[in-house]
Amino acid sequence: MNKIFKCILLAGLFLLPAGMTASKPANAQFFHQETDIKVQVNDQLMQFGDIQPIVDATSKLQVPARVMADKLGYDLQWQKVGNQIAITIGNSEQKLTLTTGETEAKVNEQPASLDAPARIVDGRVYVPFRLIADTFGSKTQWDSANRIAIMSTDGQYHAPAWYRPQAIAKSYSKVIEARASAYSASPAENGGYTLDYMGNQLQLGTIAVDPSVIPLGSRVYVEGYTHDGLPAGGMYAVASDTGGAIKGNKIDIFLPQSREQVKSFGIQQVKVYILGS
Repeated sequence: MNKIFKCILLAGLFLLPAGMTASKPANAQFFHQETDIKVQVNDQLMQFGDIQPIVDATSKLQVPARVMADKLGYDLQWQKVGNQIAITIGNSEQKLTLTTGETEAKVNEQPASLDAPARIVDGRVYVPFRLIADTFGSKTQWDSANRIAIMSTDGQYHAPAWYRPQAIAKSYSKVIEARASAYSASPAENGGYTLDYMGNQLQLGTIAVDPSVIPLGSRVYVEGYTHDGLPAGGMYAVASDTGGAIKGNKIDIFLPQSREQVKSFGIQQVKVYILGS
């Protein structure tokens, strides 16, 4: 699987109440919409309706604040300050206060600098959100292959909840009908090991295979399964593990879940596409 890099700046937005007018500022040209960028919190893909993430001229990603604050369970307050809007986002422990057009903010009343100011664009406020992630102790990940910004509030790694449609038919060298099972890192299942056969850390995207059928190290695409712990529709994986019971057209999918959750996967019929380089 592709490594996920901490290189995103998330943002938030809220819709101004009815009756409040806000002219579109001259700096609106410094923004452009990236309709193919998605945002995920833990393992859930966020839905923004007709309001999509926006990337500014410095390539910083910004997303709808009211939706984001509600999703994260944060309180969001606002007030008009002249032609600008001041907002406060917080919970019982942390509070972030900032004003549109300004590059200075406050975290728990202490000064903090923003990489880009909050702005009013098309009657909505956009706020650079890396500061929010840092303020509330959330980790951020960026999956460049699928263009998904992932915010982790639980401190765990989360695979993308959505994969960009790929021309699989043009890129695979072989397709296999296989029976799929799943395994966890439980000592009872994995002999106490947390590494795969090739010495890599077990993670979502690791599968065990019969090397005589699927060569070790192969990058594959698996579809046809149903399980809450896996991306809907299909997933990319690497054949980097083996197992005594994995013989012939069979794969074993590693799941970073409890043994009881993994048991619910059962045995499923899947298609495995062996991808080219």
